[in-house]
Amino acid sequence: MIRFRRLAACGVALLLTAACASGKRVDTAPGSGDDDGAVHLTMFIWAGSHQGDVPRQVVKQYLASHPGVTIDFVESNNTVTYPKMVAAKRTTPNDNYVDFGFFNASTLAQGEVDGMWDPLNPSAIPNMATVLPAYRTDGDRGVGYQATVFGLLYNKDKVPAPPESWSALWDPAFAGRVTTFDYQWQALTLAARLGGGGEHNIEPGFRTWSQRANQFKALVSSNDQLKNLLVTGDAWVAPWFSAIARDWIREGAPLGFTVPREGGIAFPTYLAVVTNLSPERKKVAQEVINLLLDAGNAGRYGELTGSIPLVRDARFASDDPNQRIEVAERAMRFDWVSIAKNDAAWRQRWDRDVKSQMR
Repeated sequence: MIRFRRLAACGVALLLTAACASGKRVDTAPGSGDDDGAVHLTMFIWAGSHQGDVPRQVVKQYLASHPGVTIDFVESNNTVTYPKMVAAKRTTPNDNYVDFGFFNASTLAQGEVDGMWDPLNPSAIPNMATVLPAYRTDGDRGVGYQATVFGLLYNKDKVPAPPESWSALWDPAFAGRVTTFDYQWQALTLAARLGGGGEHNIEPGFRTWSQRANQFKALVSSNDQLKNLLVTGDAWVAPWFSAIARDWIREGAPLGFTVPREGGIAFPTYLAVVTNLSPERKKVAQEVINLLLDAGNAGRYGELTGSIPLVRDARFASDDPNQRIEVAERAMRFDWVSIAKNDAAWRQRWDRDVKSQMR
C-alpha cells in the first residue's frame, strides 16, 4: 500500500522548488501492508516539478513483489521537513518522522552534524558502485543521486552579454541589482574563495560583502521572489540553479544562464537512511535506494527534473550542456558539513556586517 502525506506548508526550496503541499492524504494503491509482521516505512520526496514521479514508480515496482511492505510518502521540501525530523528524534526517538529519502547537500550536512543518518551498506546497495566517487560521503552516510549546478542567472534585457566571472556579483556595475536567498552561502563562500580563503576561512567573504552590501536589491526567501525581481528588471543577476533556470527560460522569461569561467558550483542531492531502523526496515530502505540508483531510473529522474544523474552510464536524453555528467565532475564542491557547523555564527555575522549595511 502506498500512502501519500502531503504537508500543507510552504518553505524556501534549497534545491529545486518551494512547492506547497495540499494537506491531503491519498491512498493510491491496494496492498496488504497492514498484516502482522508487515514492514512500514516513511519516505521523503520533494514536491513539484516531476520530482516525485520516479520515486513513486520505483516504490510501486518494489511493492509489487513485496506485499508485506507499506511505504508512506511525505512530500514537501527539506526546509519544512527536516525540523520535523529533528523534533521527532527528540520527542519520539524510536518513531522517526521520515525513515529515508531525498536530501539536498545542506540538509545532508546538517544531518551529519546532528547524527541523523545511518551508514549505508554498499554490499546491500550494489548500484552505489556506479556513483561518481566525489559524490560518495564519508562513512557512506548518504549517497549522491543527482546534482544541479549553480551559475549566474541574469536578465538579458539589462545584461546583454553573459557575465564571465562570479566577481560580477560584487562588481560596482551591478550595484543595487543583485539578488540571492538570505542565508544561502554560495555568494559568501565564493567571495571567500576568490579572495584567497574559502569555507574554512570565511573572512575574505565577509570582508567583500560588508564592503559591497549595497550590491543587493533584496535578499529573498522564495523562488517566486527571485524570479519576479529578475523578470521585472529590478534585479539583474543572481547565483542560481541550472535546473530551475532551464524551466524559467523555457517558459519564456527574458533570462539567460551562464557558468562563470571559475566553474559552476555543484549542489547535489543525496539518498539517505535515518538512524534507529530495525534490520528489516533498513533492508527495505536500502533495496529501494538500490533501485533508484539503477541507470535507467537515475536517468529518467534527470530527464524529468533537469538535474545531472550522478550514476555513471545513466540512461537519459538531454541536449542541455548543463546536464552532462562532466559538468558535475568539474564543478566546485563545497564542504557542506563545515558550512553547516558554522551556519549559526555566519547568520549572526551576516545580519550584523552585511544586512545592516544594505541601503
